[in-house]
Amino acid sequence: MKKLLCLVLVLLFAAVALAGCTKKEENNSSSESSNISHTPEPQLSGPHQVGLVQYMDYAPYDEARAAFMNRLEEWGYGDNRLQVDYQNAGGDAAKLEEICKKFAQDKKDVVVAISAPAAEAAAKACEGSDTKVVFMGINNPHDDLGIEDPVNPGGNVTGVADMITARPTMELALQAKGTIQTVGLLYDPACPFGTDYVEALRTHCSELGITLVEKEVSGKDQVAAAMQELCGQAEAVFTPMDSTVAAAGQEAAKAARDAGKPWYTASEDLVAMGATASINIDYTDAGNKTADMAVQLVAGKSVQELAVYFYPQGRVSVNQDAMNALGLRFPEEVMETANYIQAQKQE
Repeated sequence: MKKLLCLVLVLLFAAVALAGCTKKEENNSSSESSNISHTPEPQLSGPHQVGLVQYMDYAPYDEARAAFMNRLEEWGYGDNRLQVDYQNAGGDAAKLEEICKKFAQDKKDVVVAISAPAAEAAAKACEGSDTKVVFMGINNPHDDLGIEDPVNPGGNVTGVADMITARPTMELALQAKGTIQTVGLLYDPACPFGTDYVEALRTHCSELGITLVEKEVSGKDQVAAAMQELCGQAEAVFTPMDSTVAAAGQEAAKAARDAGKPWYTASEDLVAMGATASINIDYTDAGNKTADMAVQLVAGKSVQELAVYFYPQGRVSVNQDAMNALGLRFPEEVMETANYIQAQKQE
């Protein structure tokens, strides 16, 4: 009987150990950016303090923030181990600067900054301090944050770069249509999310000899009319990440569809509203990767040990209904790996 009991206990402990290893493998495989170190944390008198700042509400960044918080829970970083102070500047640059300065004054262990404006403000406020900064949503860390070597970032800033540019989106459009002579650009110049995209589109159109017609908007009430006007002048319309255009995305998509023109964007939320296609990153994955970095930093790793993560390529997202309405089709290899987005119902 004793031998039987011992055998049962041995099998039970082996099963528990195997389950633990399986869970660890699942967690590690869910993040390509980094393998979380299980090094013991430094002994601190209280929970780690993290400042989480977002420039404004915007669907892709809201998605990343939600994923960030969920990821912390997966790693067991509840309020007793890590307290997150979330602040939203509501699109106010002065308030954003104030939030980041307060985080630095409070000596947060880590400041997580979502979007380029937030990252720039956080890096400036925390410069020269012991507070580490993890960014998400920066297109060019070198130009925007002065990170000279992303593999071994100096200072106290690292993070996840989105690297969304207009060039691959233009190549996608050309794959569908063959040749394009004129394209339209619909955007709000006051929105800071798409600055690099706009410049890249201008440069690429110039290189290809494509005429670029730009239409600026300053409020959501102008978006549909601007789209209608552009569709009368261009063969396809492009839009960067832009919260103003997104606020009237369904109306803009309808205007493009009625005019029979494809609309290419840099964010998946607009594809859900009816845009034809986009090349974007997975913001849930980006939020996960940002959380992985933050966890490693509060666990004792240095910024220099965490290279900036760059997505090797964007993800193609398509609205099949919009494509069918226009009679468009991308190459089979694109369609096989594309992310098919369910269109939102018109409000």
